[in-house]
This record gives sequence, structure tokens and C-alpha cells, in this order.
Amino acid sequence: MPPRHRPSLPLPARIRSVMAEGDYERAGLLDGLTGDARRTRVSVLESLAADGVAFDTMRDAIERDRLGLLLLERTLRPEDGHSLTDVCRLTDVDIDVVRRWFQALGRPLAPDPDDPIYTDEDVEIAERIHRYRGLGFSDEEMMPVVRAIGRGVLNIADALGGLLGEALLRPGEPEPEVALRYAAEARRIVEEDSLHLVHLVAAALADRIRSHALAVEESSAGRLQGAQDVTVCFADLVGFTDLGESVSAVELSEVAEMLSACATEVASSPVRLAKVIGDAVMLVSPDPTALVHAAVALVEAWSAPDDGRPALRVGVARGIAVPRAGDWFGPPVNLASRVTETARPGEVTVTAAVHDAVLAAAQDGEPDGVEPLRFRTAAPRKFKGVRGAQRLYRVQRRPNGAGRRGTRTDPVK
Repeated sequence: MPPRHRPSLPLPARIRSVMAEGDYERAGLLDGLTGDARRTRVSVLESLAADGVAFDTMRDAIERDRLGLLLLERTLRPEDGHSLTDVCRLTDVDIDVVRRWFQALGRPLAPDPDDPIYTDEDVEIAERIHRYRGLGFSDEEMMPVVRAIGRGVLNIADALGGLLGEALLRPGEPEPEVALRYAAEARRIVEEDSLHLVHLVAAALADRIRSHALAVEESSAGRLQGAQDVTVCFADLVGFTDLGESVSAVELSEVAEMLSACATEVASSPVRLAKVIGDAVMLVSPDPTALVHAAVALVEAWSAPDDGRPALRVGVARGIAVPRAGDWFGPPVNLASRVTETARPGEVTVTAAVHDAVLAAAQDGEPDGVEPLRFRTAAPRKFKGVRGAQRLYRVQRRPNGAGRRGTRTDPVK
């Protein structure tokens, strides 16, 4: 009997690479290269070959010491070639509206609207305008969000670009080799790391939507299953984004790691470090007094070294929230975050619910060895998504023996 036909299987990547390397060798594209330099060259040639670049084009680029630049061009060049006119025609959106969106998002605006510099993904972005309008959002409501997204995207690109540049631009290496490594890593980031960024944004957005849904359900159906009274504290670094313009990404990450370590030190039971979000940390506790003391201790510990580190600001709120997978969701989480944005550098600001709970607990006296707290009333603030103006208080520790003992509220000064 004739042998049965077996379907062909894709070759393992390593075997394909070895076979391709032989082709590059025979074509004279690897002459004189060994070790890491050869492996880098093969990686670049494989990427170019996958894009359909001919060996003659590769050879010409090698002879002109611009192989890395060729890969960068292929990496960053739009393949779909839509003009602004095309985008507007395909999506039926006015050109002025698309211009405003693209400008806010940081996309380039060609002087000639017929210049084909946009991709299919840009067309999809323009199509989203119709969808958001269909949800009832006005252009005035959408544009602040679009601008915030654009700033975030540019910050991510700046951070990744700085990190990549520092790793690649090593002194003493020939310029073509630097360009090759930079091009290879740029391609990898575009193709692979962008997927992780999409996941992170989607996960964070899902958390926000979940919190808003919990708030709606709480207001309409009473306390949620698993909901608890909890006090939430956010602490973030003032001017952290601006700091990224004057220090490297590595130094910036070290500052964020220092904050995480400092928060870990002050978070002892019943206070828990819930999560670290870049330049911010979130603490939670069922005990408002314990959490406020921890928040003040965090500011004091962070501010003690005179080393030029950015100031810390802290906001604390209390309410009903739901724990999920180690995180917390609900109105006090959102409110604490917003209060933090209005807090003064180097100070802890709390809501009236936290202030009242701490004062009520203080009626039984302060624990031995714990310095009492002093609250100062701050101007009420209205926060987006929160009903009514919120009474706020700035809080410090009153040293034992300094003035009248006990936790108290002082008037504004």
C-alpha cells in the first residue's frame, strides 16, 4: 500500500532561522560577522524578509551602513496609506472634527490632506466618533477625555523611548550597530509590547467601569453582597510626570519603587497596602483612625530625607466598597483618588466621613504612645461624579504635650 499522506507541519522557529541564515550567508549579507553582531544582523534580515524586502535592497542598505534605518523605516511606515481625506470619506466624519481628534491624540497632521500617512487603525479611531455620539456624549464632553488619552500615549512613548535609548546608546560602539539594535527593539515593541499596553488599559478601564456600576447598584438596591465599610487612602507623587522630562526612566522607576517601599513600611495591620499604581499607592483599612495615622506617618517618612525627592500628597475617603481579587471597588475608592488630586503637597486631606469617624473613636481616648490628631477645616470641594460639595479637612499629628491633648478640629488658618 502506498504510504499515507501526512499533512505538513510548520517548521520550528529555530530551524526556519537556521535555514534563512544559510540563505543570507550565500547572498553575502553576513560577511565578516560573528557572535552577537551576526545574531543581530540575522534578526534584522528576518524582519525585513518578512516584510518582503529583496536581498538586493538589503545588500544596498548594508553597503551604505543604513540597514538599521531601513528596518526603522519599515517598522514605522504606515502600510495602509490613507489620507485625511480618505479617513473622512470612509467614516463620514467632518474633516475639522477628525483633525481635532487626531491632534488631541498626538497623531500627525499633514499639511496636505491628501498625503497618505494614516493606517486602517486611524480609520477605526475616526469611526469611534460616531459610536461615542451614539451613546449620547457631546464633542465638548469627549475632547477632554481624548486629550487625556493623547497625553498618556505620549508619556508612555517617551518613557519607553528613553529606556530603549539608554540601553542601546552605549559609548564606544559603531553607529551602524547601534542603529541595528535600536531598530530591532523598536520593531519588537511595536509588534509585541503594544499588546501588553492594550491589556493594561483595558484592565484599568474595566476596573473603573466596575466601580461606577457598584455605585449605581448601591444607590438603587442597598448594600451589595460582600460590601464592607472601608477607609481608602491614595498617595501620589507631585510633579512625577514633569520629573520624567529631567531624569531617566530608570531613575524615575527608582523613585516610584521608593514610594512603594515606604508605604509597605507604614502599612501594618489593620492597614493594608492594596496596590501600587506607578507613582501612587493605595492603602485600605476597616479602621479609619489607623489608616489616617498611617497616612500621616507615610507623609512624614517620605518627607524626612532632604534629597530632592518630589513631595507626596494624600487623600482619604470612607464608604461602602467591595473587595475583588485583592483590589477594592466602589465610591470611596473614586472619591479618595479625587481628593488626592486636590490635596496640598506634603499634606493629608480627608473627607468629612473620615473626620467624623476618627473624632467619634477619639471619645474613648487615644491609645497609649499614639500622638493625637489635629484637623483643620479646608474649603469644600465639588468632585465630578460625586453628589454635592464635600467637606474636607487637613490633618496632622499633634505632639503629646503640645497644647490641649486629644484629637480635635481647629478652624481654618
